[in-house]
Amino acid sequence: MGKKMFWLVMVGIIVFGVLAATRSIWQDPAEQTWMKTIIPKVNILPKEKSKAYAQACASCHMLYAPSMLPARSWKQMMLGLDDHFGDNAELESSVREEVSAYLQRNAADKVENIYAQPMLNLLKDDETPKRISDTAYFKLVHDIVRPEMVTGNPDVKSVARCEICHYEAMDGRFSRFSVRIPNYYKEGTWHKVRQKNSKTEKAVEQ
Repeated sequence: MGKKMFWLVMVGIIVFGVLAATRSIWQDPAEQTWMKTIIPKVNILPKEKSKAYAQACASCHMLYAPSMLPARSWKQMMLGLDDHFGDNAELESSVREEVSAYLQRNAADKVENIYAQPMLNLLKDDETPKRISDTAYFKLVHDIVRPEMVTGNPDVKSVARCEICHYEAMDGRFSRFSVRIPNYYKEGTWHKVRQKNSKTEKAVEQ
């Protein structure tokens, strides 16, 4: 092994050791102040604001950034508000058209940001996802998130509740360094929850 390769290996080992040793620090948003200073604040919310969108949708869920879906998805969604994921969310025609136009103007295929482009790159030309969580990009960036962390987690319940785990979601930011999953936040905590659930499941089986 040459000297250059030797030092590359040594540097790699040192970097890995430092990251492993400080894992609990860089996983904890409350102790990330030093890291936050070097991470750019990328906001995927559009500069254009819509009072109609806020009034029509904010009472039921967070205001999702329009760039999380292509225009064709928003158009289809707004045309089927009578069965909006199991609920009737119908609006007056004038309000519906205004909100629909706003969402389509600021959709992923109409703007450029750190979320829109990767999502579109993984989207097929003939694909019209009905949910943000249906997109291949969403599934890719959440590939390590197990079902019990979300749907099986009483404090989360659904992937649609972005703001529960992404504490900057309301500001349009989804940095990997600003994530806290209830009951899984600190290393070891989720293992206790899983053990508790396992005991409950065994009791039910008996």
